[in-house]
Amino acid sequence: MGFELSDEQAMLRDALDRYLRDADALGLAARDPGVQRRIWQGLVDDIGVIGAAFAEEAGGFGGTQMDVFAVMEPFGRHQARTPYVAVVMLAALLRDLPDAALAAKAAEGRLIPAFAHGEGGRFDLTRAATVAEPAGEGWRLTGHKAVVLSGPLATHFVVTAQVAGAGMTLFLVDAGAEGLARQDYMAVDGQSACDLTLAATPARMLGAPGQGVAALAPAVDAGLAALGAEAVGIMAGLIEHTAAYMRQRQQFGQPLAAFQALQHRVADMVIAREQALSMVHMAQDALERGTGAETRAACAAMKIVVDRSLRFVSQNAVQLHGGMGITDELAISGWFRRAMVIAASFGSEDDHFRTYEAQAASMQD
Repeated sequence: MGFELSDEQAMLRDALDRYLRDADALGLAARDPGVQRRIWQGLVDDIGVIGAAFAEEAGGFGGTQMDVFAVMEPFGRHQARTPYVAVVMLAALLRDLPDAALAAKAAEGRLIPAFAHGEGGRFDLTRAATVAEPAGEGWRLTGHKAVVLSGPLATHFVVTAQVAGAGMTLFLVDAGAEGLARQDYMAVDGQSACDLTLAATPARMLGAPGQGVAALAPAVDAGLAALGAEAVGIMAGLIEHTAAYMRQRQQFGQPLAAFQALQHRVADMVIAREQALSMVHMAQDALERGTGAETRAACAAMKIVVDRSLRFVSQNAVQLHGGMGITDELAISGWFRRAMVIAASFGSEDDHFRTYEAQAASMQD
């Protein structure tokens, strides 16, 4: 696949840049679900960002990895707090579990998804203590889900649960369903999140019983690539703001940018971003080719490198700004906190090393 944006993708990215610059004044970084919901609705209605995540046959106008990159990279640079990663994951999920009505609703922006899998402890796609029991023609779920990012904005939750005799299975739960309790809060990066309690909550099965892990794994890989694109945008913002600050800040009668040691530090930050960008493109290529174990290994390797690069760039940006770099008055602190959340998303570095080793071993068998 090519890694240059097409004319249409570049137009989408530029339109997002302009929109998000204006949205900054409206509270783009606000820690308020109401503000986040309003800005998200504007992105859907005015820019049509959801269409980039879905192919034409599913009601969108994109669906390629570079379409998603054209959206997520500006989101990173402008600190946009949106449920777009969940939209990308849902689009990937529906490619393996076709549901024309659900895809059409999602592509039109009438369905805002959030994925509810984690229940505390180490991230593991195969583990879910929530149970599903048949009830008439449907199902009812009982259990608890923790740290559901963008949950307060969601209209529907994709929930993992165990079906007796079959294993982990995916279900769709309406945000207003009976027996669903939500505890909302803000994550450290200002993104809205919630914990869910399900008490015999009605749900609709997605796919077949026991198909949850096989269906969810490609969706998680798509989410990892989307987070990688956002991280590249975050690093671009960190480097740009840090370089501008160093040109302005005077020390010993000259700007910080005049000190060679600090120039080298910024150069290392640029190199780290380029390394991360290369790994994101590698993962995108694997996702486009859809080669199973190779895709999972590529996405795991990408996440490891991106997390390390993001940590290096964000920490150095804070250090070069001094103590004020971690205060709310500077955009640097927002990117720094978002970097911490991305690094913790979908498992730790050790989790991704285990995934990489397992997939690499399976390719050799």
